[in-house]
Amino acid sequence: MKKKKALGRGLSSFISEDEFINSGENNIKNDQLYLPIEYIKPNPDQPRKIFDTDELKELASTINQRGILQPLIVTQKSNKYYEIVAGERRWRAAQLAQIHKIPVIIKSLSDKEKIEIAIIENVQRSELKPLEEAEGYLKLVNDYSYSHERVSKLVGKSRPYVSNSIRILSLPMEVKKLIKTGLLTSGHARALLNCNDAVSLSNLIVKKGLSVRQTELLAKRDKIEITNKKAVPIKKDLDTKLLEDELTAHLKFKVNIHADKKKNKGKINIQYNDNEELQTICEILKKQF
Repeated sequence: MKKKKALGRGLSSFISEDEFINSGENNIKNDQLYLPIEYIKPNPDQPRKIFDTDELKELASTINQRGILQPLIVTQKSNKYYEIVAGERRWRAAQLAQIHKIPVIIKSLSDKEKIEIAIIENVQRSELKPLEEAEGYLKLVNDYSYSHERVSKLVGKSRPYVSNSIRILSLPMEVKKLIKTGLLTSGHARALLNCNDAVSLSNLIVKKGLSVRQTELLAKRDKIEITNKKAVPIKKDLDTKLLEDELTAHLKFKVNIHADKKKNKGKINIQYNDNEELQTICEILKKQF
């Protein structure tokens, strides 16, 4: 039989296919067993934060009819406490279905491996919202020193896709609220990255119901018009732009880097709107010392 092509590393790089074989209730096989549902708790670092109520009800109905076909992956914290690494959606649906014991595979994993598995599973199932996906990638970059290239190989996406996903976090808060509520898609968000006034254009997208293609054209036209009115700005290299976006996502404030490559010096500007935001920035910077 021809094997199905995996996405990126895939869960198979952490767990063998044999471990997914269904075993009898209360019997252990290949690290799999059934645990009382109250022993299992969600991972606070799980990238996925939003779970659609209607989708959970549909899954609960399926679980009532067929059971949980794929066990959850968990790590053991104590005798009666297991933390979910992959499968929180199944765990939530099982509660709705009033299932008392659910199948799990217990693994010993590092924090880095846990976040890798959580991101891989959610990306494979297309369950992460754009901001959740971006925050997951950024966590690997900031906390575990992953390059964008390494993240792309992990999840089976292109390096530009990963970089642009992370850049979404640098969009204004007003825009990110529209993305979070689903009024803007990830395609709209990527198009807005190249816009001079992302807030105004995002409101127009929602008001007029613009497609991603229409958004791309408007963003491009807006940039041309601004360029014609003002002096053409110095083009920043990709590394500088990515660093700006990562700092913006980390600080939650817009960061601009003005670098003089020839003299190996420059300056960093952090934008704020009032004294309260300035105080917040100062507190963030002080924590680094």
